[in-house]
Amino acid sequence: MDLWVTALALTDGTSPAVLLDVDIQILTNERADQLRAAVNRATGVPVQNIRASATHTHSGPVPYKSWIEKGYELVAPWFEDLARWSAEAASEALANLRPVELRIGRGECAINANRRCVTITGERFLGVDWDGPVDHEVLVMKLDAPGGEPVATLVHYACHGTIMGPSNRLITPDYPGAMKRVVEQALGGRCLFLQGAAGNQGPVQGFQADPAIYRNLGSVLGHEVAAVGLGLKNIPTGVQLREIIPSGAPLGVYVSAFEAQPALPLHVLEREIDVPLREGLPERSVAAEKLGHWQAKLKTARQQEDQPAIAEAIYMARRADLQLRMADDFAGQTTAAVRAHFITFGDVALVGCNIEPFCETGMAIKQQSPFPVTCLSGYTNGRLAYMATPLEWPKGGYEVENSPFGQYATETLVEEVLRTLAALRD
Repeated sequence: MDLWVTALALTDGTSPAVLLDVDIQILTNERADQLRAAVNRATGVPVQNIRASATHTHSGPVPYKSWIEKGYELVAPWFEDLARWSAEAASEALANLRPVELRIGRGECAINANRRCVTITGERFLGVDWDGPVDHEVLVMKLDAPGGEPVATLVHYACHGTIMGPSNRLITPDYPGAMKRVVEQALGGRCLFLQGAAGNQGPVQGFQADPAIYRNLGSVLGHEVAAVGLGLKNIPTGVQLREIIPSGAPLGVYVSAFEAQPALPLHVLEREIDVPLREGLPERSVAAEKLGHWQAKLKTARQQEDQPAIAEAIYMARRADLQLRMADDFAGQTTAAVRAHFITFGDVALVGCNIEPFCETGMAIKQQSPFPVTCLSGYTNGRLAYMATPLEWPKGGYEVENSPFGQYATETLVEEVLRTLAALRD
């Protein structure tokens, strides 16, 4: 499937906002800034009112030079195109502003599971932990013109786009792409996907390298969204008896009522939240030496066509590269600034941050938010790292070992997000 960038423009008549949904694995802070700047130049919308969100497909382009350097010269020109496409999509959205009615509903979909697993010998791996914390909620926000014409559907769900896996050689949007196509066909208009707090959420069928599986699981999610969306417009909030018609049985005919609220102002806020870093961050020289060692091992293994050695060298080179980037980004610091982005209107709060939060973090913010409809999205306006919860941090594993954040960073983030939401609600 093609990769999409989709733009939604929102305004209350004074404050405009643009939401970009990009089929890509990660937007670094720098790449997100590149897209937002392009939209700003094309539309005049302030940069802080522009959100760039990645769907987090792992079979999409990567924006940074990793331990694999071959082909990196193609990345910058592609991102120049992506910035242009983002600006074109935003300009088109702003040119087609119209009044809308917003309907919101919730569903459930079980294509995700907790992915933090451990063997009986204590080895941690990414798989399917049926007993771990999981968030199956699907939040559906449907925007229709007053006459009924569908405009857009926003979908919030938490699950890594890792159905295809490392042996895959195809560019795909993974399950979010399949979901969006199902929703657009069923409901009309555009569909945007807001990836949730998916740091510890993975697909129930992961690393399969089979396009049929991501299409099928995406369709499962898409049909749940469509069912919720159709119900929003056709299931009334109340009914009043109009008349009883005699027939084979006396039949009651009702007038349907749909409860409505007037629009409230749109607020957009961007702020940085300082959270603590862990002690003992990687040293750059050590990480660089390890990366060079395993790159050399990989070269030798490939020359000898030694498949087990190739697999080991790739695994170790990837881990060394993650440690090197952590050292480059955070060496010498005790805190890091997390980008937090807030879009609120009426009873709705769309919160985004440039980390990979665990689902427990997203659920805590949803439950404690003063806005009845609140969702937390990671992968927004960039990406720093995973942020584990205090309970999961001591357990280690991939997400913890490759995170610069301290054990209680999540507590600081949740507290500050809720504080900001309370101020916006007031």
